[in-house]
Amino acid sequence: MDRRIFLGGAGAIVGGTLGGIGLSEAAEVLGGQKPITQKEWEALYRSYGTAQFTCVRTSQAVEGPYYFDNSPLRSAVAEGRKGERLRLGITIGGMLSPIAARCFPLAGAVVDIWQTDAAGIYSNVGGDLQTVDTTGQAFLRGHQITDEKGYVEFETIVPGWEVIALPPPAIVGARTNHIHVKVYHGRDVLTAQLYFPDPLLDQLFAEVEPYKSHTRMTAPGLPRFYERVRNDKDGLFLADKSTPMPVERVNGVLTAKATIGMISQGNRGQATLFRGG
Repeated sequence: MDRRIFLGGAGAIVGGTLGGIGLSEAAEVLGGQKPITQKEWEALYRSYGTAQFTCVRTSQAVEGPYYFDNSPLRSAVAEGRKGERLRLGITIGGMLSPIAARCFPLAGAVVDIWQTDAAGIYSNVGGDLQTVDTTGQAFLRGHQITDEKGYVEFETIVPGWEVIALPPPAIVGARTNHIHVKVYHGRDVLTAQLYFPDPLLDQLFAEVEPYKSHTRMTAPGLPRFYERVRNDKDGLFLADKSTPMPVERVNGVLTAKATIGMISQGNRGQATLFRGG
């Protein structure tokens, strides 16, 4: 569309709609979003003074084909799937700018995760994309709302590695073990992927079932089986210059901690873009 025609038409519509009414009525016509006031801006800016920790802005990662925005509100997501138990703690830090070194806790953010089971299978994926049809299931998916410290915690399992058929000429996408995360705060959205240290994964695949049996994998449309992929062979891990999460055993349970830094100007009452139930 010609930009001049579009702008002219938009101006005519606005003029025709808002002409002759008060500012408060105009705000309602525009969807209830009133302009920010000096007092609100000052309060927002001063809130950045509550920065409590150092973080680095998390790079946007690809979402992948298996996300859907209707995950259950819950902390325990495994639904009995076999695998090494994992306690995953995620802190969401708000940043004023990409070069800010300090983060303030981002409360009220939706943190949505999804991952494979130990055999590299996702829930709610049809049999045309993976060897097991899991349509309508929701295992290893869930979301939570960050507390005043910007923190949420999930009870899950260590995911498996995976393969997916890709259109030619790529043919196959082989991925190392990872957990997908999508963070919603008002109109701000960040997609990330969390990775694990190779030594930990090597130990699991050498000694612990069902990982020990998950050494080869295929998917519908692929010509053969493929071998397990480590971090240093994962193209997305390398392209994003990712760093694995620190993981340690606490009272016998693997515990991982991740900090995600995202640019946020505050939500000012904006409804989150997350549409989950």
